[in-house]
Amino acid sequence: MVNKTKVLIYEKDNIELDYPEELELKADNISYDNTITGELTSDDTQGAIDEISQTVASSASPGFGFGKNGNITNGSYLNCEGVPSNISGRYVYISNAIITRVFISVQLATTFDIELYSHDGNETNLTLLGSVTVGSPNPSTGGELTVNIPVSSQKQLALRIRNGSCKNAVAGLELQGTN
Repeated sequence: MVNKTKVLIYEKDNIELDYPEELELKADNISYDNTITGELTSDDTQGAIDEISQTVASSASPGFGFGKNGNITNGSYLNCEGVPSNISGRYVYISNAIITRVFISVQLATTFDIELYSHDGNETNLTLLGSVTVGSPNPSTGGELTVNIPVSSQKQLALRIRNGSCKNAVAGLELQGTN
């Protein structure tokens, strides 16, 4: 059981009051500074809590993982659990999904593109969503690339190496959206 608590306030919106007022301590009565991260639009605590509960935020988990061992030639798809991602990709289960980050590590420094695709399974309706370049202008063993690529819910995601090659790749995607 929650006890309702009230406090006396002597100032409101930086203006001193002539007489103290009672203020019930509850989330929708307490202001929230939404300028700190710039990600929330609410200016009261209850609104911020409601917004956060509707957003699937990135976490410390690796997101959607992909990879492939050995030499990966131009045009090859990365795997999901050993299966080519263009055949069985990572299923998008959230609404209003946006791919926000692509990250990859490879064994040897090189330059190549990663193409991001969506499909319905087994290459049905395979659609290029966008691409990012790794190692440009200098060859690299990977990194993190910030993107803003919308993807439909209930689709599968695939990653493909293009315009170069690499060796022993481990990649991932971070998505945000609503549940």
